[in-house]
Amino acid sequence: MIRKISTKALEVGMFVSDVGRTWLNHPWKTKSRLLTERSEIEELIAFGIEEVYIDTSKSIKPAKEQSKPKYSPLTDKSQPVNRQQQVKKSEPVEPTVAMETEFPKAAKAYSKALDTSKALVAACRMNKRIELNEVQEDVNELVESVSRNRDALTALIKLRHFDDYTYTHSLNVSVLSISAGKTLGLTNDELKILGLGTMFHDLGKLRIPDNILNKPGKLTDEEFAIMRNHAALSAEILTEQNLNVNDQVIKVARSHHERIDGSGYPDHLQGDQIPPLATICGLSDVYDALTSDRVYHKGMLPHDALKFIYSLRGTHFQPDWVDRFVQSVGIYPPGSVVELNTGHRAVVMEVNNRSLLTPLIKVVADPHGQLYQRTKLVDLSKPSESQGWSISRVVPPSEAGFEPSDFFSFQPE
Repeated sequence: MIRKISTKALEVGMFVSDVGRTWLNHPWKTKSRLLTERSEIEELIAFGIEEVYIDTSKSIKPAKEQSKPKYSPLTDKSQPVNRQQQVKKSEPVEPTVAMETEFPKAAKAYSKALDTSKALVAACRMNKRIELNEVQEDVNELVESVSRNRDALTALIKLRHFDDYTYTHSLNVSVLSISAGKTLGLTNDELKILGLGTMFHDLGKLRIPDNILNKPGKLTDEEFAIMRNHAALSAEILTEQNLNVNDQVIKVARSHHERIDGSGYPDHLQGDQIPPLATICGLSDVYDALTSDRVYHKGMLPHDALKFIYSLRGTHFQPDWVDRFVQSVGIYPPGSVVELNTGHRAVVMEVNNRSLLTPLIKVVADPHGQLYQRTKLVDLSKPSESQGWSISRVVPPSEAGFEPSDFFSFQPE
């Protein structure tokens, strides 16, 4: 629904569909965008724009406004066929274990799964048998961790400093997908299938020549055609291995680059032809690729990556699935450094699924940048705690002046 609103009434998370002026008379490159920072609103106000049009259907809504679960994307056959149009709705996922308790367990589970990821890559490179039991065991532990506190593992992804994208990418995609799947209301059995598929989704890249796989510049059309074959090669490897896995695992590997407008690969599937779990993998794959540091690529800040993913809403990915993925990751993911409207700086500790704009934060520095000896946990969703504080902007790590991981109860190795 399109409605006019005072610029001063805008909030982060709203989708501005039209600023009401030609491009020469407003500060943005486009007339529409999802607001992810307070500074974007201040730009409009500073430009003298008093009213804009917002699209409430594209604005990020708290989960409590959404309907309850309707189906299981793996097992329910009673609903209409177009499963891509029917995202499973669920109540916000409340943690059963505090972050400070789960974080060390999540770090241990991640470290163990990372070792398995390295062994998996080595086995495929040498054409050896994949140790399925080890991968399943690690995926089970990741699912259990997410079930206890979904933010611990996602925080760990942001806080750790990685050396080799080859080993970490599939594991990160698995963590992000399991977390998103939990938000979508998948059962533990479905999450385990999703976790396996995502751990295996990029195995085909091991059969892509290194000069193409690691090329820092733009690929030629011929090189890109070879690169696009990696998804089919991933499914081919799993088939060759004759692993005793659910067929959805192979479908995730083969179809994670399919897009609803038919522009994806390898099969150019459209709409509801794309397996739902492959869609979750696809969103997670794009997000981790955008936010990861590479030899030739500095990772985006999470909120910038989410902006890009939001731009694919309705073309590459079904809108509701994008919305729920954003809800899963959070506008301000755990581990992000943010500046408050008072100038104080804080580290985001947990996402508030009921209100993405008001996470649990730890205030660590005063407006002059001086670190506090005693930090303070603040739930921005509670007026009694927030003292009128709100998040003004995300602070890039290079500007933070401190290491965010120092403010979690467990220092990851």
